[in-house]
Amino acid sequence: MQIFMDGTGSRDFAPDLIRGSVTFTFRATTYDEALKGGVERVKNFIDTLASATDFKAEDFKTRAYSVREEFHIAKIDPKTEADLEKNLQRRISDGFSFSQFAYIEFDYDKERLARLLAVSSKVEGAPRMHIDFDLKDIEAKRRDLLAAAYEDARLKAEALATAAGKNLRDCVRVNIDTPAMDHGGYFSGERMMAKRAGISGAEIEEEIKTIDETFQPDDITLSKTISCVWETSN
Repeated sequence: MQIFMDGTGSRDFAPDLIRGSVTFTFRATTYDEALKGGVERVKNFIDTLASATDFKAEDFKTRAYSVREEFHIAKIDPKTEADLEKNLQRRISDGFSFSQFAYIEFDYDKERLARLLAVSSKVEGAPRMHIDFDLKDIEAKRRDLLAAAYEDARLKAEALATAAGKNLRDCVRVNIDTPAMDHGGYFSGERMMAKRAGISGAEIEEEIKTIDETFQPDDITLSKTISCVWETSN
């Protein structure tokens, strides 16, 4: 008799990595104006952070950027009887849009994150920012869960074997699943970026203190499931 049994190992981990995704945008009438204005906006943001925090320009890595013309469709009023049966339209330019997508990663540090958010919220034309809390060296953590998953499968197989009047012997085959990861959450800085005040040392420090004291990211749950085939004997 063989017993087929799944086992799961699961554990909650406190996040130890912060990943920020930053989106810069700028609109202008011409391509050159959009490109120039967008680049200046990015530079102003990074220079301000570098002067008010310990983040450097090289900490921000660009994923992609684009400058594209945007349009809208306008309906054309018919001028002749024949035009009444036609869907007359024309494409009208709305100018050019600059977008740059960047990211920054650093070890989990609530005070450092709070300073990043507080200073960013005061920069003119500040970008949209999305913060994720993550884990470093995830594969090592997942490997640690294998033993727990195997033991879970063994205990359940042993209980089933006992109920059937059998002795559990060796595990002769194991299949390992694709591991699951449940992120404990994220912080979207889009709401905070709505402020466009000048940078004031006292105001910044008060906002940093508020951010640091009022939010705490959830743990991140990692799990590993294995399927085992056990031999039994009488």
